[in-house]
Amino acid sequence: MKQVRQLDERDIQALMQLDAATNSHPWVDSHWQHSLKADICLGIEDENGLAAFAVAMKMVDEAELLLIAVRPALQGQGLGQNIFNALVKKLHGAGAQSLFLEVRQSNHRARDFYENAGFAETGIRPAYYPAASGSGREDALIFAMMMDTH
Repeated sequence: MKQVRQLDERDIQALMQLDAATNSHPWVDSHWQHSLKADICLGIEDENGLAAFAVAMKMVDEAELLLIAVRPALQGQGLGQNIFNALVKKLHGAGAQSLFLEVRQSNHRARDFYENAGFAETGIRPAYYPAASGSGREDALIFAMMMDTH
């Protein structure tokens, strides 16, 4: 496995493909264009291309995890933890003291990952996400983590 690296505009196609493979409502090109310029976007590649990515928005002394994904065939092998740890290290080095995120209430696998990483559930955003099925809305759970405890 290669090292974690900063992603840039040359990675948009690979990011869109991995996002579409792991997200019921993937970002469009314009979201990626903006995020690659404004946010911290890290990736890990293997011989088959982009294997994992993580995207976070840094704001003064806090950050928000916007997206994290691992190629489905590689899930459960530690890549998510690797990319997450690299992101936390980079955010902490940039002065972030806390990290927030929203996660679909139904995404139990992600919720377990975040709780194991040191996040605590802090709130709920009712009807925040479009339902994965395409009809209705789904609640988002808000999680937070202090960086110095990671």
